Amino acid sequence: SYQGMKFPGAPYGLKMACGENPKRVYGRKGSGPSTRMGNIAGYRTAWIKAQDYRDEHAKYAALSAEEQRDAKKPKRDLELETLAGVLNGEIIIHMHCYRADEMLTILDLAQEFDYKVGTFHHGVEAYKIADELAENDVCGALWADWWGFKMEAYDGIQENIALVDRPDGSCAVVHSDSDEGIQRLNQEAAKAMSRGVKAGLDIPPERAITWITSNAAKSLGIEDETGSLAPGKMADVVLWSGNPFSVYTKADHVFIDGVHRYDRMNPELQPVSDFELGQLLEAGE
Repeated sequence: SYQGMKFPGAPYGLKMACGENPKRVYGRKGSGPSTRMGNIAGYRTAWIKAQDYRDEHAKYAALSAEEQRDAKKPKRDLELETLAGVLNGEIIIHMHCYRADEMLTILDLAQEFDYKVGTFHHGVEAYKIADELAENDVCGALWADWWGFKMEAYDGIQENIALVDRPDGSCAVVHSDSDEGIQRLNQEAAKAMSRGVKAGLDIPPERAITWITSNAAKSLGIEDETGSLAPGKMADVVLWSGNPFSVYTKADHVFIDGVHRYDRMNPELQPVSDFELGQLLEAGE
């Protein structure tokens, strides 16, 4: 069930977007927002409504049972309830944003309405505001080398992740929108580390590995449960045949929550894909 698929104790997350995607999608429909200013105006309007909604429900909840009988119960609105959850710190914001100026504008909004942005996703210009991201404790979930596929992605550089990782208190995360790349995030991290080292940055492998482990867990709000090897955390472990940043290295063993789920040398501990289910091998194969 979908309830069974939830990560135990993980906070809810809300995907939001700025830039070309929302203005293009709604602009094609002939409605706002069809500009970047329209995006922000729409957000401000929504947050104002969410604040009023939250305060109205909080005021009603603070009444005694007798007072509630005499008062009008506020109407429930699922959209505003979600935004109120963000304002109450119960839901993490995952913000799709490419340009540095727009990320800073979103941080201004967060300050105005007293909510927290958890992570900027894609952020091809995040390197321009690395210090601001660290100061605001915001993660950047970034591509190793995707850029140039639309106007707002033209100013990307391959040192982006390494530069976002540079300040104290930073939270750089390697991510991928590709069903291929997601299978090899260790190699994506290796590319980002290589570009950073070539740019003169000191990036020990022990730090780069956090881009796909503990920092990723922090981005999702589950860093107290997983993402690093520590007493009391889930025993999610990969044992590699060599340097995990090498293209020649293979995963030898995988433990999920302490259970040995994969062994490269043991067919009984190897996954069977849906494609293989129900197929019979020909005799002699």
